[in-house]
Amino acid sequence: MSRLIVVDGYNLVLRSPLLQPGPDRTLREARAKLVNLLSWTVGVGEARFIVVFDGSDERPRDDRPEHGARVEVRYSRPPAKADDLIRALVEELMDRDERVTVVTSDLEVARHARAMGADVALADLFLTSIVSPAADDATPEKPATVSRRELEEWADLFRNRARDAESDPDA
Repeated sequence: MSRLIVVDGYNLVLRSPLLQPGPDRTLREARAKLVNLLSWTVGVGEARFIVVFDGSDERPRDDRPEHGARVEVRYSRPPAKADDLIRALVEELMDRDERVTVVTSDLEVARHARAMGADVALADLFLTSIVSPAADDATPEKPATVSRRELEEWADLFRNRARDAESDPDA
């Protein structure tokens, strides 16, 4: 069974100089770059993504989600925020017994996802796994990216911590 990863889009875009909009990159280009990274660099064929952005005037006019082979882009409908759409998606997906991971650094979104039974990946750790720093910064002692195995070990650490906390509320 493949994993569905729900990504807090602007949460990731605004955390990385490689993705951030600026003088040489519009917000639309920044979003496209994130979608391309997810399409091509993260476990080809092993995961599907729903990337959620706050609603904007730049979303498709017909209001349908944008689709790629592995990546679907959705926009919240103002006044709702992306966080609201992510919460609703998690509830819907968990009702269907999907294997869901939510990528965010927003504590309330993470708490809700975990309470619903989804896994949570911190945005910074996730970014580190898909965006490597310049080769000049890499040394044999300090790899440029986190390997898939290391990412799974981190995920297991968070899952085990949550289980331990549930079994021993006084800890």
